[in-house]
Amino acid sequence: MAERINFTKAAIANLQPDSKKRVTVYDTRQAGLCIRVTPAGAKTYYCVRKVAVRTEWVRIGDAQTVTIENARTAAAKIINDIAAGQNPAEQKRIRKAEMTFSDLFAQWVKAKAAKRSLSNDQNNYRLHLQGLAKKKLSDITRQQIRTLHQKIGAASGVYQANRVLALVRAVFNFGIKELDLNIPNPAAGIKLHREESRDRRLHPDELPRFFDALAETENPDFRDYVLLSLLTGARRSNVLAMHWQEINLERALWRIPSAKAKAGEAIEVPLSSAALDILQRRKTTYGGQGWVLPGPGKTGHLVEPKRAWATLLKRAGIEDLRLHDLRRSLASFQIDAGATLAVIGKALGHQSQQTTAVYARLALDPVRDAMEKGAAAILAAAGVKDTAEIVPMKKGKRSA
Repeated sequence: MAERINFTKAAIANLQPDSKKRVTVYDTRQAGLCIRVTPAGAKTYYCVRKVAVRTEWVRIGDAQTVTIENARTAAAKIINDIAAGQNPAEQKRIRKAEMTFSDLFAQWVKAKAAKRSLSNDQNNYRLHLQGLAKKKLSDITRQQIRTLHQKIGAASGVYQANRVLALVRAVFNFGIKELDLNIPNPAAGIKLHREESRDRRLHPDELPRFFDALAETENPDFRDYVLLSLLTGARRSNVLAMHWQEINLERALWRIPSAKAKAGEAIEVPLSSAALDILQRRKTTYGGQGWVLPGPGKTGHLVEPKRAWATLLKRAGIEDLRLHDLRRSLASFQIDAGATLAVIGKALGHQSQQTTAVYARLALDPVRDAMEKGAAAILAAAGVKDTAEIVPMKKGKRSA
């Protein structure tokens, strides 16, 4: 028969371990409450109760940190829960076997293998979601996601924070809809940060400094990457992963395959003579096989050179310019030169002119030209000089 004692601090302190097996001692005051003493001397409270044909051992906590009264209260609650049809031990087993966020993310990645922006999602997971990776899905709360969203926004910007929030929301929705997980989505309903539409471009007065600084760059791969980005207007990921199989120098054409295109349709980019010169030089120097911009990393091609870009901007004395702004810059200069939105949109791989129209508001030369013409028309109608010098009107000429 199991030993029973009245649990007191002194009685528990006097419990001695057995070098060969665990010792179990029950409390005389609270049914089901016991202490198990390991051969190493560790003492732990448990509540023991028979449920159907199974004896359940529900761990309460370490006897050194849990008080006797709290242990008795916990045991009484466990017994009441079991009487009400809830089995804490079974719930604990279910929770132990429950999927973690990393488990769910792995299944989501497998299901979204064809997603074109999957590499960006994986990078966001690696950089921002490691704190959730080992958590059980039911342990991830709405407040945790909200706090994470705010933290990323402060450290990496609102755009990055919104992309991570959208990723968490998508992964949980996948689990709920595709895997029939009976859990709430902790990212649902959390308001995105407001994103300001970015309108930065390289301005004409910045170009001489930009090209002078670029000419001083010692790394030819970085220099060619920047020039090709500016001269083709292609997305960063496409320029970095440019392959010689996609280039036709005779036709002066770069065909970005659908698998690499954001909208899922192949993009044909006409190559200017300046872009052709760069590519021809690289082909002569490095050969025309494999990546146009090879790199030593896992991808085999150049990866985004953030440090070199920062050095370039510092040398040029240019602030708040991003690599993606080079794409916006080409479109703006094309509009300045009189190109239509339809033509520009085709070169950039846009699916609608509405997308291209965003770039039109950055081009000031057509606006300035229209302002000059409007001002000249006003002055001509007023009968004053082109210099806008106001000539006093003679008496009797004053209009009513």
